[in-house]
Amino acid sequence: MPVKRGLVAPQNIFIQTIIKKFDGSPDRNFVLGNAQVVDLPIIYSNDGFCELTGYSRAELVQKHCSCDFLCGENTNEFAAREVKQALRA
Repeated sequence: MPVKRGLVAPQNIFIQTIIKKFDGSPDRNFVLGNAQVVDLPIIYSNDGFCELTGYSRAELVQKHCSCDFLCGENTNEFAAREVKQALRA
């Protein structure tokens, strides 16, 4: 009996399109977060971002997409707060 395949969810096609368009560009380092989850977890990071930050994909997945884990003692707290608020909006 043949296996019926369902339609691919539109959000998955959108995510795949972003990854294909921007991944592999040497000047484009990025993460994608899931805006449908309260904590805005990272669901994807490209190789460039991993290389830039020194984190592996496994370490990045499920961290907050504001990347506040990269903030240090000299980080402007106002700027970090603004990024989080913009992501929530």
